Amino acid sequence: MSININRQAPQKNIVVEQNKAQKQQDVRQQTQTASSSSKDSVQLTPQALNLNKMQKQSSSEPQVNKQRIETLKAAILNGDYKINTERLAEKLSKFEGDFSKAFG
Repeated sequence: MSININRQAPQKNIVVEQNKAQKQQDVRQQTQTASSSSKDSVQLTPQALNLNKMQKQSSSEPQVNKQRIETLKAAILNGDYKINTERLAEKLSKFEGDFSKAFG
């Protein structure tokens, strides 16, 4: 099992999901424009609103602490890194709950 300690992959996934949502929204807007040209309106999907919210939250998160990462890598390589399984289980449960709220 690998642990992503620099949190790069989730941010990339957010960008991919934002791009998908934007493309879907563009297609919907083009369809709406073609079907009714008398009035213009924009309506964001709940998914697009959630993605926008997630993007704002991720931009407010602190930057990566490279010194902390190197310390953790060294501890893992030396076998000195101890995992608090109770804390890990709590964090996983919270993440799944947040994820369900955002996409459920």
